[in-house]
Amino acid sequence: MSMLRLMITAGAVFYVGVFLVQAARNGSVIEQTVAGVILLAVATALTWMRDEHTLKRSEMVLLWVMVLGFLAYAAAHALGVIA
Repeated sequence: MSMLRLMITAGAVFYVGVFLVQAARNGSVIEQTVAGVILLAVATALTWMRDEHTLKRSEMVLLWVMVLGFLAYAAAHALGVIA
């Protein structure tokens, strides 16, 4: 097993723990916890792919999801939907 993969996986497990502690302390962030855990799982799973073409395609999809998410957040903030 690659040391880099191991460290990425260990970091993801740590941050999943942080998400879960925050959700336990503040129940209003459960939706964000679920989203964070899913995104971490997807990002970590990308490091375990062997097929280069699938890996590159998955990385590009994840990148565009993040870019469009920031765009949606900025638009919602500008329109006053989010304070």
